[in-house]
Amino acid sequence: MSISPEQTYLARTFDDGRYAWARSRQVRHLAVVAQAVLLAALVACTVLAAMTDDGWSTWFLVVWTAGMVAFIPLHSVLNLGIRGVFDRSDRSLDEHQRRQHEQSLGATVWPSLALHLAAWCAAVAVVALTGHVTPALCLGFLLWFAGWILPSWNLAWTAPDEPADADFC
Repeated sequence: MSISPEQTYLARTFDDGRYAWARSRQVRHLAVVAQAVLLAALVACTVLAAMTDDGWSTWFLVVWTAGMVAFIPLHSVLNLGIRGVFDRSDRSLDEHQRRQHEQSLGATVWPSLALHLAAWCAAVAVVALTGHVTPALCLGFLLWFAGWILPSWNLAWTAPDEPADADFC
């Protein structure tokens, strides 16, 4: 593996051949589904917590913390699968990766905007209906986060498999 002086350690990690297993279509699809299911479960728990008298209870704190911690390795696998196209500097991306980045952003701009608007509306609705600020902030964050991560999901879902002997370094 040749190391370019422009590449950061993070960019070299994403291009490392040791993580080729994460670039298969099946692994990328599983990472997207796992993240979507986890976010949906956290949204459901947040709505459920907002409907209680407490709003922020111990069970919700445990579920919220466990869900957010579980998201870290899932996102790491997804990032390895798409070579960190959305999480590394533009100067470390090649032309193909820049094109993938722009195409995924373009394909998801309206759904992402809708999720960002839904985040604000849902947070305001939770406060207006229940008076619970913390679950409102949590719900707003989760919907905003889903809108932010949508381009990564799109790229992971739509990118073709890479050739087994591809050398991107």
